[in-house]
Amino acid sequence: MKRLASVGLMLGVLTLGGTVGCGDEKAEKAKEFRVKGTNFLADKNYAESVKAYEESLKLDPTQEKVWEKKAFAHLQLGQTDDAAKAALKMLDFAKTPDEKAAIYRNIAAMYAKNGPMEKAVEYFQEALKINPKDTDSLGWIAEMHSQRGGARSGTAPAVPEELEKALKVYDQVIAINPDSANSYLNKRVVMAKYMGHSQAMLDAANQEAIEAATPPKPEKGKKAVVDPDAAERVAAAKASAAAHQARIDQLKAEFDEMTKQFGEATKRAKAAQATNKP
Repeated sequence: MKRLASVGLMLGVLTLGGTVGCGDEKAEKAKEFRVKGTNFLADKNYAESVKAYEESLKLDPTQEKVWEKKAFAHLQLGQTDDAAKAALKMLDFAKTPDEKAAIYRNIAAMYAKNGPMEKAVEYFQEALKINPKDTDSLGWIAEMHSQRGGARSGTAPAVPEELEKALKVYDQVIAINPDSANSYLNKRVVMAKYMGHSQAMLDAANQEAIEAATPPKPEKGKKAVVDPDAAERVAAAKASAAAHQARIDQLKAEFDEMTKQFGEATKRAKAAQATNKP
């Protein structure tokens, strides 16, 4: 009996020893592929880098940095979806809500750069679910609406619906962090585009009122043609012009206020820097 027990114990030790040895071998193989991947990455051979990292992660999926490097390699290859999948794996290693929000925000930034924008918004919203006061995510969303609205281009047509959305989100950012000087500047860019659009619409409405009020010249030998809807058209055009003028006045007042707030935020920032100097 004692001998059987001794044999059993030895078998157990041998089995355990075999498992450890196998684990060591697996870890070494994972390291080997990881090093290959990093070397390929340094040489900018991103396709081979991805392959090597994939092999390493099959053997050991707990390598946070490898997931990060794999995501980077995919990005360099223009494979945004694959980069996002790799980056999402890093959520398993995030220790705090802020770290999780940062991962979602980084993925969103990938899509903000490479498209589609809908995906970028989706991941920024995920970050905001974790932290509704995440001004970085809100700022990105506002910027995307700003770009869609044509605010970042002098030649792109204005899209009022997108400009309105951008203004609302910038207001959220400013409410959370009134010291964000850039938010005041960015909001002013949107407002300037909106004012330009409203001015163009005002000019068009005024022109429409003039044309509607001016009867067409009669042809020789014929009676003048009277437009029965002329008065109604004039009234509608004038109402439209008044609405656009009111919007311009409102935007101008807000624009001036943003200029003032930007100056004050800049002063506060400089004062804070001076206070923190050793």
